[in-house]
Amino acid sequence: MNLSTEQSEINEMSEQLEKFSALVDLYNDGRADKDIFMSELSRFESIDWTKENMFNQLLAYNALGAAYGNLKYKNLDSTKAYYDNEYIYKEISYYHNLHCVVSRVKKEQWAALYWTAFKHWCKAYLNLANAYDHVGRFCEAQQYYRLAAMDEENKKMVEINQGYSYANMHAFWTEEEPWIVRKAQILMWKHPKEFVRTAPALMNKVCGCPVPSLDAPMADFSKMKDGDYQCWVNQNLLRINRYCDLEPASMLSVADNVKLQHICDTQEKRELFETSFSEIKNTFIETRRLTFLAIYGSGELNVELIKMTYKNFYSILDKIAVFLQAYLELPLQVHQVDFATIWTEKKSNRIRQEFLAHPQNLSLLALYNIKLDVYGSRSFDYVIDEQTKDLQRIRNFIEHKVIVIRDGEMTYDNYQLQISKRELEINTIRLAQLVRCAIIYLCNFVMHAEYDKKERL
Repeated sequence: MNLSTEQSEINEMSEQLEKFSALVDLYNDGRADKDIFMSELSRFESIDWTKENMFNQLLAYNALGAAYGNLKYKNLDSTKAYYDNEYIYKEISYYHNLHCVVSRVKKEQWAALYWTAFKHWCKAYLNLANAYDHVGRFCEAQQYYRLAAMDEENKKMVEINQGYSYANMHAFWTEEEPWIVRKAQILMWKHPKEFVRTAPALMNKVCGCPVPSLDAPMADFSKMKDGDYQCWVNQNLLRINRYCDLEPASMLSVADNVKLQHICDTQEKRELFETSFSEIKNTFIETRRLTFLAIYGSGELNVELIKMTYKNFYSILDKIAVFLQAYLELPLQVHQVDFATIWTEKKSNRIRQEFLAHPQNLSLLALYNIKLDVYGSRSFDYVIDEQTKDLQRIRNFIEHKVIVIRDGEMTYDNYQLQISKRELEINTIRLAQLVRCAIIYLCNFVMHAEYDKKERL
C-alpha cells in the first residue's frame, strides 16, 4: 500500500483544526461563547480545503459537519420541515465531502491515512444517518447506521439512534411493520435506561405492540429465477422496498412492493396519479435491469447502454416532478416542470408556498433534499458537495459533449470527460439509488398528505 506521507502530514493547519474541533465540542456542551464559535466557523469555512492535504481535509470536513450539526440541534425543531436553513444542508454537504475523501484514501490505498479515515468515516456515517432521519430520508438513514456500526466504538450510539428511528418509521410499512416494531423493541430493551430517561411514552407504546417471535427469514437468491440479478438489486439497495435498507438479504426485501396510497380525489385525478406512478415505477424497474446488463456486459455497446440508463434515471425524477405538480396543483404548465426547478419561485428563488404548506411532512422534505444531492442549489450559502458535482458533470458531458472511457482517475476539460467504466458504473448506481429513494419518499409523502386530509375533514 502507498504510505502517502505527504497526504498524511501533520502541519500547522492540522493543529489549528484540532483546536477548532475542540471548540465545536465545547460549544455543543454549552461551554463556549457563541460569537467566538461563529467567528471561527466562518474563518474555517472560507478556506479552500481541496488545496490542503487529505489528512487536513478529513479533519476539516468532520469539524465543519459537526459544527453545523450542533447549530441545528440547538436551534431547530426536529419535527418540522426546513427547506431553506443552512444548518441542515451544510451539515449534510460537509459529511458528503468527508466520504469523498475517504473514498480516495481507499481507492488509492494510502496506508498512513487509513485508520484516521476509517474512524472519521464511521463517525460521519452516524451523524449523517441522524441528519437524514431528521429530514425524512428514512431509507438512507438505515443504510448509514449499519455502516457507522463498523466501528465498535459507535455501536451503542448507533443502536440507540436506530431504536428511535425504527419506532418513528414503522407507520410507513404494511406487511413488514411487525418486524420493524420488533427491531425497535429489541434495541429499547437492550438500552432501557436511555429510552426511559428520554422517551418513556414512546417506549411504552412501542414495547406494548405484538410482534413476531423470530426475525424475518433470509432469502436464498441461488434458488430464485434471475438470482444473480435479484441479488445485485438488493446488494446495491435498488429495490423499491422499504425493508431493503434494513436487511437486504431478508425475504421481506425481495419484492418491489411499495404502493401508492389511495388518493381521495375525483376519479379522473385518481386515475391520473395511479397511471403516473405506475409509469414512474415501471420505468425505474426496467432501467434498473438495463443497468445490470450494461455493467456485466463488455464492449462499446454496453458503455452506450450505461449512458442511456444514466439519462433515464434523470427523466424519472422529472416524472416525479410532474406528479407533484398535479398533486399539489402548482401554478405551472406541465412543459415547464422538472425536478431541478419545481421547488422554487422563478423570480425570487424562494421555496414555493405549496411545499411550505406541509411543515411536518418530512417525506416531501426528503424529496427536496434528494434534489439538492442531484442538482445542488443556487442559494449563495449552499455548499455543493463533490458527489453532486460528479453527478452533474457526467450528465453534462453525456448530454452535450464527449465521454472517453479510459482507466485512471476522472479528468475533464471544456470538451471531453475521461472516466473509467467502473467509475461511470459507480456514479450510475449512486444516481439510481437516489431515484429509488425518491420513489419511496413520494409514496410516503402521499400517505402522510392523505392522512392529513382525512384529519381535516
